[in-house]
Amino acid sequence: MVMFSFLQIALTSRCNLACDWCPIKQYRNTDDPVYHLKNETLIPFLEKEFFRYKENAVVELTGGEPALYNGIEELTDFLSSNSIHTLIKTNGLLEIKPKQNMRRIAAFHYLDNPPKYYDEILIVDKIDSERKQEFCKNHNIPFKVIGYNKENPDKATHGFTHISFIDPSGHTVSCPAVPITQRLQNTDAYGIIDMNRIEYTFLRMEHCCARCKAAIDAWRFIDPAWK
Repeated sequence: MVMFSFLQIALTSRCNLACDWCPIKQYRNTDDPVYHLKNETLIPFLEKEFFRYKENAVVELTGGEPALYNGIEELTDFLSSNSIHTLIKTNGLLEIKPKQNMRRIAAFHYLDNPPKYYDEILIVDKIDSERKQEFCKNHNIPFKVIGYNKENPDKATHGFTHISFIDPSGHTVSCPAVPITQRLQNTDAYGIIDMNRIEYTFLRMEHCCARCKAAIDAWRFIDPAWK
């Protein structure tokens, strides 16, 4: 099996929903540009820093809601034309056009308003998952469940060798699974290391733990053909 690198980019804090459990609800829909990336910065950064990793690599685009990112079509065209395998975590209520080497993974929030634009449904374990799974089964909707592995909690692993995260303010950050006590720099309100703005930083593709939750969750949605 090919060993992959994984880059997660939180593009924007904009969202068309208002879920109580949202981890960025404090910053949701703010107009402050610090919470929104721009292609004019992001694309050259990827070309310069990420393309050395692009063979056997996966990019995950998230938010906020990626469909509300200004320039989402340009960015997905760029990734697709460069044959970069891309996952998009979306609520699936706003259209993101399908592209080659791209999978739209829709988070399923409300039974009365299911996603419309997706390739596969994401269901988070322990958050109304049984009702959502039943809904998907009854409507022949493909889905996968992420979260705690009840059957083999110590055996859930992934095939990534290196991992990096870019948050909506354009910072590269450490893996969220790393305990704060192990981090060497000052952290923000999320306990995330500020690695300087994307405009003048380098991409920190760190070796990742084989049981990193963020990587395991992404790994479940990778098209087997990519492997």
